Order: sequence, then structure tokens, then C-alpha cells
Amino acid sequence: MNNIFEVSSLLDNINTLFNKNIYLKDIWIKGEITDLKEAAFSGHKYFQLKDEKSLLKCVFFKFLQKRSDIFEDGDFVLMNGEMEVYQPRGDLTLKVKFVKKEGVGDISQEIQNLRKTLENEGLFDRSRKRILPKYPKSISVITSPNSSAWEDIKKTIQIRYPLVKLNLIPTVMQGDDCADDVVNSINYANSLDWDDLILISRGGGSEEDLMPFNLENIARSIFSSSIPIVTGIGHEDDFTTADMVADHRGLTPTAAAQMIVPNIINIKEYLTGINTNISKYLEFKIQLKSPIVKNINDNLDNLYQKNIENYLQEIDRYDSNLINFLKNKINLQESKLEYANNSLEIYNIKQMSERGFNLIENIDGKIIKTISDVQINEQIKIMMADGTLDSIVKNKTKE
Repeated sequence: MNNIFEVSSLLDNINTLFNKNIYLKDIWIKGEITDLKEAAFSGHKYFQLKDEKSLLKCVFFKFLQKRSDIFEDGDFVLMNGEMEVYQPRGDLTLKVKFVKKEGVGDISQEIQNLRKTLENEGLFDRSRKRILPKYPKSISVITSPNSSAWEDIKKTIQIRYPLVKLNLIPTVMQGDDCADDVVNSINYANSLDWDDLILISRGGGSEEDLMPFNLENIARSIFSSSIPIVTGIGHEDDFTTADMVADHRGLTPTAAAQMIVPNIINIKEYLTGINTNISKYLEFKIQLKSPIVKNINDNLDNLYQKNIENYLQEIDRYDSNLINFLKNKINLQESKLEYANNSLEIYNIKQMSERGFNLIENIDGKIIKTISDVQINEQIKIMMADGTLDSIVKNKTKE
């Protein structure tokens, strides 16, 4: 346990070893530029150098850049520099001294070749891009459920147009499984056919993080979708092949969310304006037509006054006849009712029992009409004039 290091002392020792190694102090490396960023104030450039297997972080200070070639993401370069461990984060870093541009990197060239192929096949044509529904009822959102993009989308939609339903399709949005998972989510949304459009979205990231959205299978899946697709991938500067195929592109997840729904405040203002215009129009029309309506009303009063008096006299004549008719009908109905009441008394159970006829029921209250309605040893009830007998069937004899 003698050789116990603190983190900073360990990194100091590693840097000391690097400084003593003449190869690491003046090393030449080739690879493809990715994730390039330039500090606005200092002008220092921060990026990564990659090949098919690995990534190396690099820093290129402003005062060393004058004699080097200008480069950008996707360029294949030859670099000279020295290796060190950046102690605050423990990052293995190449401090670049010189850069020579040697062309476009393999990956960038593959992307350009793919885009040319897709363009020739018509996947980027504006004529095939569909118009988004003006007032969508339901939207599929393909994104990671734990991402800031999903939170931004929900918040934006809730503020702008809370009437729409969002259906989250949880999806892996970076890494080796991303492309296949996005394709599966697009196919799933189309198979359900519930939603008016699909939003594919994720937040910003490195070029490596966004690389799946430059792959052919996602592009062709977007093209094949029967439902319009909007993308909101990364930041404004991140432009992927998926964006080029999609029906519409939002610069960010928030911008995409704003694009796919109307603003309910604007709708309310529009409807209020229509209501005001209709009210003013109706008021104008009423004022315009009031003299005409009054004139017609006066004429109608004069025209029908005499007829109304005649009708009232006719009503008086028919009134007495109607009263006599109704009295006769009531008397007739009362006679029929009295007859029916007398008939019902004949069938009154109690009165029938007094004549020796009794009502028999099983324990469920069902009336027994024939011996077929009961079984041997079944309990029955016999309704008598003065009470009920509980009995058990011991024998059945059919006559």
C-alpha cells in the first residue's frame, strides 16, 4: 500500500511520462474531423479526430492556426501535435500544432454518396412533401422518454394547443441500436394508424450521436411512411439526411413542436373577431330592414283582424259541441271501467280460493299450471283464502 496516489498526482505522473516520450511529444496522426467547435472569444478550436474504431479529443489554440489549413467537420486531415492528459477532466488530449487537409473523410463521403443516390431517386423532391394537418387531433412522438427533448415538446404543446393528444413511442435515439429502433417506431406508428402526423425528435449532440439519422434505413422508412413526418433533431446547425427526407424540419425539438400545432391564442382571437363581425353585420341588417318589417306587420294586422274575429266566433260555436261530445265519451269510458272492475273481481285470488280454487307456486314464485312444472320432493306453496300452505310433492299422477 505504499504507492497510493491522489488523482491529481497520478495525472501529473502520466503527463511526466508523456513529456519524456519523444514520440508523444511530436506525434503525427491522421483521421476525420468531427464535433468541431470554435470558442467565440478566444478562437480556440475543440474537436475530435476519429477513425472507424476510436475517437481522440483535440485542442487547437488560436495562435498556432495561422500556418495550417482551414478544416471543418467531415474533413480528412493529417495532424502534428503532442499528447497530454487534461487534468481537470482526466481527458487524453492531442494539443494540435499543425493541420494539413487531405480531403473528405470516408464517413462524410459515404453520407454524401448516399444523399446523391436518394436525391436521384426523388426522396428529397419538394413535390412529394405533404402538407401538415392544420388542427391535428393526435400526434405520435418518437423520442427518448427521459430526454429533455420530450419535456420541451410536452411543455410547448401544452401551452400552444392543449387539445391535441400526444402518443409517446419510447425509442433509443443514439448509439448502435438507434437506427433500427427508430425504423421500428415509424413502422409501429403507421401500423396503428391512430395519429395525424409523426414527430421524430432528439436534442443536440455530437456528430457521432446524430450519425444514425444519416443512415439509409431511417431515410427510406421516413419516405415510406403513410403518415406525414416532421423532424426536430439536434440544433439549428445539425442537418441530417432524415431532415432532408422528412415532410418538414424543425430546427430544434421546440421549434418542431411549434410547427406541428396552431397557437390556441391566435385561434381564440380569430373566433372573437369573427363573432364581432357577425354581430355588427346582423345589427346593420336589422336596422336596415326594420322599416320594412314594421310596414309588413301593420299590413298583416289589418288583413287578418277581421278573419281572427270570425274564427273566434266559430270557436265559440264548436266549444259547446265539443263539451257535450267529451261528456258522452267520459260516461262511456266510466261504464267500461266499471264492467272491467267487476270482471277482475271474479278472478281475484282470494275470491277464487273461497270457491275452492287455489293458486300453487314453487319456491321461486313461479305459478304451477301442470304436474310437469314440479318434481318429486319439490317444495311448493298453496295460496288459500285465509293463508299459505307449505308442502312437498310426494307423488305425481297424470290423468
